Amino acid sequence: MEILKHPTFKDERGSFTAIDSKFLGENWEQFNIVVSDKIYTFRGLHYQTNPSQTKCIKVIQGKILDILVDLKTKEVYKFELDDTKFLHIPNNYAHGYLTLTENTIVTYLVKGRYNPDSEHSIVWNTIPKVKNIIDDYSKGFELQISEKDEIGK
Repeated sequence: MEILKHPTFKDERGSFTAIDSKFLGENWEQFNIVVSDKIYTFRGLHYQTNPSQTKCIKVIQGKILDILVDLKTKEVYKFELDDTKFLHIPNNYAHGYLTLTENTIVTYLVKGRYNPDSEHSIVWNTIPKVKNIIDDYSKGFELQISEKDEIGK
């Protein structure tokens, strides 16, 4: 995994960001846009096995806490991302994020065709380090989380 900075040009109209393909170097198959209205919305920890997926995460608006779990070593990584950075996630990582602002917009590119039969999720609070990280950031506020992510698959 790798966090990369990119230039963003701002003026009175707003901003423009171009992410150079030299950073991406992948044949992306899917482009996702996720809008989360509420702060402390948690999405994840998701991964896919057949085929495994590589992702490139980019915050368009707001701020997130991105969490990765290495599926081989079980090591946990955390990154704060805003609109000045993007995160390249190799396959074989479970991925999730917590919104740290209201009205957060996240986009991500995916390499590895979606296969619902090999989609999996890890329940966030079953990994003590992930639970501690989420609890520290959410400060005891109730998480907004889907039923699917609450029970895992």
